[in-house]
Amino acid sequence: MKRLATLALGALLTVNAFALFGETEPNDTRATADMVLYGNSAPWADVGVISLTANDSDFFKIRLNAGDYLTAITFPISTLYNVPDTVMALFDATGTTAIVWNDDAGSGFGSAIRWQATATGDYYIAITGYHGGVQSSLSYYEGATHGEAGDYILTVSVVPEPASMVALGTGLVSLLALRRRKKN
Repeated sequence: MKRLATLALGALLTVNAFALFGETEPNDTRATADMVLYGNSAPWADVGVISLTANDSDFFKIRLNAGDYLTAITFPISTLYNVPDTVMALFDATGTTAIVWNDDAGSGFGSAIRWQATATGDYYIAITGYHGGVQSSLSYYEGATHGEAGDYILTVSVVPEPASMVALGTGLVSLLALRRRKKN
């Protein structure tokens, strides 16, 4: 019974795991954001190889539910994993100040953000090349002027709040128990 429950939960969790995506240009503003990360049901994770050119920004629209945990990481893969030097931020649908932003995740040239959604809604992940200035401002990303160019890996994952996972697990165990009762 425990093996079956573990197998069922594992299968359910992997249904939405690790889809590959790309980008469609132009996606330099919230208005032109790629929708490749939009509409997934948590938990899920996607990974894509994205290109950044001089003065380019990449925006991705994402839907989060209150309590969801978002993790987004960029990893440069050009020129010995040092290029491009990215900066990343998360914006809501109307704000011009980033909810969270990051430059140089750890000691490298990638970026990483982790945030728990406080409200259900549409959000935008913005990525551009490092060029000094105020990285929390929308204008840093829309209309960016930088010389960073190269490919990077973008990994995005969304995990529901722990209470949702407990409810999911309880529901699966209940379904398995009903199935077992019917067999007897």
